Amino acid sequence: MKNRKIGYTYGSVSGYYSFRKQKSIEFESTLERDLLTLLEFNDSVNDVVEQPCTIGYTNDNGRETTYTPDFLVHFNEPATQTMSISRKPLLIEVKPRNRLIKDWEQLRKKFKIAVKYAQANHMLFKIYDESRIRTPYLKNILFLKKYKKLIYDRDETLSILSFIQNKGTTIIEEVLEYLYVTQEDKAIALGHIWHLVSTKQLVCQLDNPLSITTTVWINENRIKEIQ
Repeated sequence: MKNRKIGYTYGSVSGYYSFRKQKSIEFESTLERDLLTLLEFNDSVNDVVEQPCTIGYTNDNGRETTYTPDFLVHFNEPATQTMSISRKPLLIEVKPRNRLIKDWEQLRKKFKIAVKYAQANHMLFKIYDESRIRTPYLKNILFLKKYKKLIYDRDETLSILSFIQNKGTTIIEEVLEYLYVTQEDKAIALGHIWHLVSTKQLVCQLDNPLSITTTVWINENRIKEIQ
């Protein structure tokens, strides 16, 4: 059950985020929307629930009041016993940094209550502001989203993936120079490679700016696609 109604808030943007084409998740700010973008791309995330619970507490004036966190994130179980132990569900509050600074005295008690609630329910509670959300990683994900739905020739896909598999790791520029001659073909192939990264057939370091000097390698979890 959703515990607060999403509506228009001055200076923000609200709406619905199509999460993995499986559900619509309400958000009430662009910062919340950007967090959902990060969570959707993260394969360890199993599900996200908006306004997951309402926590009752007594404020500094002795009045009974409530607090509703923004999201609850559930994670996938480890694939094998050799991997790390299961991750606890993550209870998240999304707030712009200027609001955290300005209203900290009012917010602090809410957050303390949320920490206690999370601990009692085998969860973790974290606050996310711009520094945790609007990172180079997010910028790269937004860039790659433009290529995700594009359709490319399967034989070309196999050619690119096979070359990279044989190399182990390689920079994108090397793939373009080895497999293609004209600048037009190289430009098309570059979009093809971004598509393979966006669909996670290829892997690269997404914390750094993406370019033709980016190092890529095969996603071993999808190795059957090129066999």
